[in-house]
Amino acid sequence: MQSNDGVLSDIKVLDLSQGVAGPFCAKFLAGLGAEAIKVEPEMGDPARRAGPFLGDSDDLETSALFAYLNTSKKGITLNLDVPSQAQSLKELAQDIDILVESFAPGYLESVGLSYEDLSGTNPGLIYVSVTPFGQSGPYRDYKGSDIVAQAMGALMYTIGLPDREPLKVGGESALYTTGISAFSAAMLALHVRDVQGFGQHVDISAMEVMTVAQIHSSINEQFGHTPIRRPTNLVRAKDGWVSPGLETGVQQGTWPKVCELMGVPELAEDNRFTTQEARRTNQQALLEVVGSWAATMPKEEIYHTLQSLRTITGYVATVEDLLVSKQFAEREFFQTLADPVYGNVVHPGPPFRMDDDSWRLFPAPRLGEHNEEILGRA
Repeated sequence: MQSNDGVLSDIKVLDLSQGVAGPFCAKFLAGLGAEAIKVEPEMGDPARRAGPFLGDSDDLETSALFAYLNTSKKGITLNLDVPSQAQSLKELAQDIDILVESFAPGYLESVGLSYEDLSGTNPGLIYVSVTPFGQSGPYRDYKGSDIVAQAMGALMYTIGLPDREPLKVGGESALYTTGISAFSAAMLALHVRDVQGFGQHVDISAMEVMTVAQIHSSINEQFGHTPIRRPTNLVRAKDGWVSPGLETGVQQGTWPKVCELMGVPELAEDNRFTTQEARRTNQQALLEVVGSWAATMPKEEIYHTLQSLRTITGYVATVEDLLVSKQFAEREFFQTLADPVYGNVVHPGPPFRMDDDSWRLFPAPRLGEHNEEILGRA
């Protein structure tokens, strides 16, 4: 294993979590230099059986999802239902700083590995539990998923067309967002420990994370306004979609310039569009006007043209757009990782920047790869 220096190089992590959210949290800790040990059951993390897979193979070592979520970690296997193996985990936990887990509430307590069990001899332990609904409440024992979190947290209520069914944000964005929240909370708890000298149990609920993500709708409701219900403000460009951003955030004098640009200078005097409030009220009519102009132009040209007029414009990027983005290239956001199984793989960097080059990226472990190294010292 390569050297893994970084801002957390003095921190040790046990990652007992499975799936997406918990491993994503631990991935950031490992990326910042922590020694992170991924603990899997003998059959492996379920993410190993989730695609896409390398080539036509679907064995436990070819899951791209697992490979992405578990970079820069070491890996061991333990069956926590076996008392002797649970005891091995307990011994490992005496010398760690952060434990990340995603088991159903009450399971780790049943095998003697709860926060109370471990913090008695390791009072500085930061124990991060990542679950669908949290460690308490009437839903705590219910199962969850990405779509359940988005639905129960009301994020889905805000997405889609007003006269159609709610829509889910693609992929597993709720779980990734929950993982980032868990990472942030773990770092805060680490700071508290450094300042005040004690660890704590951090309780992360995916439902609560999603409820915060849609807070604009809740704020509108509380202040007596109709909640924003899944609006759309996109127009089709020649090669994709663009959000013109002309109904808000336009500086004084910008709208006439946009009208001139679109070849309809007379609209600068049209009362439907002369103020931001009017453009919001008449948004669909505005989009029809802009859409006629945008349909003949590439989306990125529209973006740069309208941004030069100080509008809040954006285009809908594809994966290919991201990989060739000049913004990402300048900031060296994407990194290529040489993996013994997958070959050269492009990975996104972390969603934050620090003064030094602190992000570390090593291949995810093979199943049980470090059993002898890690369990031999337990």
